[in-house]
Amino acid sequence: MIPRKVISLLILTIIFSLLSGVDFDIEKFSRPDKYGWDDHQIRRQVREHLLERRQLIDLYEQKRQNISTNMLKSAIIPGWGHFSAQRYTKGEILLTIELVLFGTSLYLYDKALENYGKYKKADYIQDIIEYYNDASTPFVYAQGFFAVGMMVWIYTFFDSIRVTDEYNADLWDQIFHEYQDTGLKITPMGITYRF
Repeated sequence: MIPRKVISLLILTIIFSLLSGVDFDIEKFSRPDKYGWDDHQIRRQVREHLLERRQLIDLYEQKRQNISTNMLKSAIIPGWGHFSAQRYTKGEILLTIELVLFGTSLYLYDKALENYGKYKKADYIQDIIEYYNDASTPFVYAQGFFAVGMMVWIYTFFDSIRVTDEYNADLWDQIFHEYQDTGLKITPMGITYRF
């Protein structure tokens, strides 16, 4: 069996021998006028444009929000991802809805447990039936409020993706407009300054 190194070396040798017959035209490869760069001034402007764009991108990367982080925040506390993405009103509404739903569920569950305790201590058949009904109705409602609360929590979790994307898009627009308001304008031929 032939080792892989030998096969790789053989393939590289064949490729190199095939390419050695091809003339490489350095002039054709390095012609700047194929990009519309007729002189050094335009090349310098394009280079400055690229450097300024890179600075904008670096600034954006420093300030942007991570979707996974906001999803994790929303999974821990409903609305936290919205607060991070500066969607305060929506975050407050979702957090309030969650508190009301889970608070109501807890209250009804506590009420059901209280009536269930009375049901277990009851001796008369009429009291047993009454306490059982008094315990089962709040328990069913408690489960319903809890289920709705979980659906809202799941919605909050997935909605944090959308609001984080919106935040990042707004951030880029803000950075880009601040850059354009300085009087500099990006054009296909380079950067121009408006007075």
